[in-house]
Amino acid sequence: MILLSAVVSQRVVNRGVRPSGGGNPPSLLGAVSRRPDLSFGFRNLLGDVAWLQAVQVSGNPKMIRGDYDRLSDLLETVTRIDPRFVVPYLLGGIVLGDSPHHTTEALQLLAQGERRFPAEWRFPFYTSYIRYFLLEDPVEGGMALLRASRIPGSPPHFPFLASRMLSEGNRPDTALAFLKDMSERETDPRRKTSIEERIRRVEVERDLQSLERAIAEYVSRVGTPPGQLADLVRAGVIDRVPEEPYGGKYLMTKEGGVRSDRAPEGRLKVWRKR
Repeated sequence: MILLSAVVSQRVVNRGVRPSGGGNPPSLLGAVSRRPDLSFGFRNLLGDVAWLQAVQVSGNPKMIRGDYDRLSDLLETVTRIDPRFVVPYLLGGIVLGDSPHHTTEALQLLAQGERRFPAEWRFPFYTSYIRYFLLEDPVEGGMALLRASRIPGSPPHFPFLASRMLSEGNRPDTALAFLKDMSERETDPRRKTSIEERIRRVEVERDLQSLERAIAEYVSRVGTPPGQLADLVRAGVIDRVPEEPYGGKYLMTKEGGVRSDRAPEGRLKVWRKR
């Protein structure tokens, strides 16, 4: 019987989960997580195997949609086998949240973690990040951050930041405060780099909005658009032209707007007036 159990469990391990690309039948590991009798006493071992594979998949710096599908399956399996293991819920929320096709799965894992670990403020915190930045929903993002702020041990500025998020909506200054806090607390180098890039993009958007408001004020005073941004300083509308975060310059466009000559092209949609 022991030999039979070992053989069956080994076949499960060898087959693993569905390969990259999705669209295949559910994995044997997933089946075992739903049917404990199929593990033949090796349930914990198979849970460890699923977790190790999840860590391996999530460590790929160039994940494609099939990899996210696979990771979602693995994390679902792990949390079903060992629901008191806190890290898979967090990993799912952080990594799956990077895929526009898997935000639902990320939020589901975070919600499960929040229910099972009510003393862990990181679950509603990462939920707030996904809601606010990826789904462009400042209200739900603010509500999630408020939940995090009520948990003992959460950063003391969370209530203020949540109230700003709820009252101001998609404002760059609110986003920067949120992102800089995330960057300070992030330990994963790849994730930290991604957040720091987003900070620069938001800083550019903040500056562009500020300069556009200054141009509008200049026009109301003088009656004509400025020829260059330095005219805003000479007219006393602004103290100085802000420094461009990418090391470039802010320039006037032919249409009377402002652009960066160094930042990636395209405005951040999430900050545009609707």
